[in-house]
Amino acid sequence: MSAWISAYGSYLLIPFIAAAAGWGTNWLAIKMTFYPLQYVGKFPFGWRGVVPSRIRKFATGMVDTTIGRIGGLPAMVEAVDMDEVKTYFLESATPMIAEAVHGLMREQRRVMWENLPAPTKKLVFQVVEMEMREGIDELADDIHDHFERLLDLRELVVRKCEENPDLLNRMVFACASRELSFLVHSGAVFGFGFGVVQALFWFFLPQWWVLPFFGFLVGTLTNWIAIQLIFTPLEPKKVGPFLFQGLFLKRQQAISAEFSRVFTEDVLTAREVVHTLIHGERSERTMAMLRSHISDIMEHKLVVQLVTQGALGPEGYADLKDAALDKAIQYTQELAEDNRFNKSQAQAVQAMLHERISQQPPAEFQELVRPIFHEDEWILVAIGGALGALVGWAQLVLLFGERLASGIPLT
Repeated sequence: MSAWISAYGSYLLIPFIAAAAGWGTNWLAIKMTFYPLQYVGKFPFGWRGVVPSRIRKFATGMVDTTIGRIGGLPAMVEAVDMDEVKTYFLESATPMIAEAVHGLMREQRRVMWENLPAPTKKLVFQVVEMEMREGIDELADDIHDHFERLLDLRELVVRKCEENPDLLNRMVFACASRELSFLVHSGAVFGFGFGVVQALFWFFLPQWWVLPFFGFLVGTLTNWIAIQLIFTPLEPKKVGPFLFQGLFLKRQQAISAEFSRVFTEDVLTAREVVHTLIHGERSERTMAMLRSHISDIMEHKLVVQLVTQGALGPEGYADLKDAALDKAIQYTQELAEDNRFNKSQAQAVQAMLHERISQQPPAEFQELVRPIFHEDEWILVAIGGALGALVGWAQLVLLFGERLASGIPLT
């Protein structure tokens, strides 16, 4: 028995080594797809994860395909309850209006303002508040009607992902964690199967190239087969009593819910929307709209006009307009930081995204993450093949190197 083990034990180890190689090559290929986030090494001898190195391309594709096909930005805007938004801003802005009027008047006409009787100031606050509330309501309607012209959704998503390179990774992991885990663990199963064939082939044809060649096959085929099982077949196919469909496509409902949650909580927040409106590439359009409404309030709302233009004169009145614009921007950004407001608006958009993405045809739904694998599938397969070949060489040297060196027959 011991003689048999001594003679053939090395052959028995081959399937187990192949299983470890299949698992390891797949694990490393996945890691190299998503990490490191920044380039490590000195070009050209370095590496940056496939996804982080193509953030702009993948983020743009996500907006243009997945988001674009379900209605894009207009659909998201319609999902938001504008009455709720108006109520929130009006209620939150009320104490800010009095503070703003007091601050602006002190800056522009300190002596005159401080000498006004308290009842007069109170009356000014009340009337200005009433007219400002009307103006805010009109501004909200105007922004809603022209939102797509003011906000570039692609710019927002790309900027957010570039600022936080791990964000796109987290979105993919949230959607496809099970599939990525399958990709890794299936490598061991397929690797073991190929290892059995490899051992038999080596037993009957003990040539030096057999183990490295089969190692290469294990590395490439385990990756390739696992990726195919994740995304094919697109539609459910019945084979005898069994029903087959790509693993990713089977979980369309759960994946849609998770993607919608991450997208609305980490990317498309009220905070990010306001930041893009005010500081993005189309910010001049937002500023023009704000100036127009502030001018309208100050020039056509009777009490505001009498208090400001009469008290300040032409130059002070113009300065007050600029100051009012700065205050409006400041307060809008402060209000957008409110976590409860962010959460309430995210829920409406999240529900819409979930409903529409979950109803997409499989061919469209797979585009949520398929481009990440399809774009550089050959890299995953090539990495697996190269590492598998190295494992094959290691098998040859460690298991049979002594026999080869001494000229002892391998069978």
